[in-house]
Order: sequence, then C-alpha cells, then structure tokens
Amino acid sequence: MNNNGLDHLIAKLTLLWDDPQEREGWAKTIQTLDLRYGLGRKIRREPGVAEIITQMVGRLAGAFGSASNLRGRRILDIACGSNTSKSPASIFINPTFGKMRLGRLGKGYTAQFEPWFCRILFALGADPVGVDMGDLDGEAFTHYPVDLGKTGALDFLPEHSFDGIQDSRLFGSPEFTAQFPDHSDRLQVAREIRRQERRLLKPGGVIIHSDAQEVAG
Repeated sequence: MNNNGLDHLIAKLTLLWDDPQEREGWAKTIQTLDLRYGLGRKIRREPGVAEIITQMVGRLAGAFGSASNLRGRRILDIACGSNTSKSPASIFINPTFGKMRLGRLGKGYTAQFEPWFCRILFALGADPVGVDMGDLDGEAFTHYPVDLGKTGALDFLPEHSFDGIQDSRLFGSPEFTAQFPDHSDRLQVAREIRRQERRLLKPGGVIIHSDAQEVAG
C-alpha cells in the first residue's frame, strides 16, 4: 500500500527537531495515528489532513518543546473536532511552515475536523480533554459534549486545572458559523471562551493557540 503521504508527513515533521530521539518519537506517534485511525488513508483522500497535523505538531513544539514535556500534562482542546464534522468550502491555517488555505468544496463529512489534536496528545502520554458538540464516542481521551454557544458552558470544569489550553477549530467550523451568522454573536462567544481560558489555566500554564483571542481582540 502506498504510504507516500504518511512518509512525507513524517519527513516534514522531523525538520522541527535536531535530536534523533525526538524525531524517532514523533515518527512513532504518526505511525500510531495511522494504525488507530487510518491516518495514511485519510491523507490520501484529503491531503489537507496532513497540513492540519503539521500545524498542530508545530504548535505543540512551540509551546512545550520536547514531546517528553507533554507526558502527564492535562490539556484542554476547546471545540476539539469530532467524527461527524462537515466539510467547509475552505480552511485557512497558519502552520509552522507557512500560511495556506485548504479544503474541498462540498457539504459532506471531512477527516480534517476529526479530533487530531487530542489524539496526538493521548498518543504522547498527555492527559487531553476535548469538548465538542459532535460525535466523540469511542475516543480514548476524556471528552464532553458541550454547546460552546452558551454562556457558562465550561463552568463545570474546575478552575486552574489545565497545563495547556487551545481553541482553533470553532470559528472555522461550518456548523458554528451557520449557528452564529452575525459577527456580534461570534464576538460574544469569543469573549466567553477567553474568560474561560483565563479561569481554567493553571499558573504558569500555556495558551497553545486561541482563535477566540484573535476574534475578541
């Protein structure tokens, strides 16, 4: 079976590290994702999946450095994605290796919005927590169904309980933009997420990435 897409992804990610052990560890992580979730097959069908994985790994490298620093870390992914996500007309991402616009036309299912960030963290020995309204049944990491459009939706999570937090999928989600077509409503959601991020982050914790911060200003 042709795994050129997977091999290319592994080769690209290893450019992030000089340490041979770090490179080997990330290669094994990508291979684990392939075995568990058919990553190589999904990359062949949707090349944009590889770029999204690259973006996520680049963010983790920037926030935590070595993959070993992620072990045991409790990390929250707000709007983590799901196995029922619809394909947007396009996805704009800003990965370590340069800005680009990805996506395919259509309204069907896409692997690009699967919960890859939490899957990566779980494979690395972290303790990820994902929140999303989509289907996450069967996922190994801790996850909760949450309507992020509601004020206080994350109040059930304890204060200062996460070593890292990110939100990067919500404001590009076709489902979310359909639910909140007005900018003022999206701004209100972004401000609530920023409030929750400040409340939930431990002292010394890391905001890995926050689209809500960019939207709210």
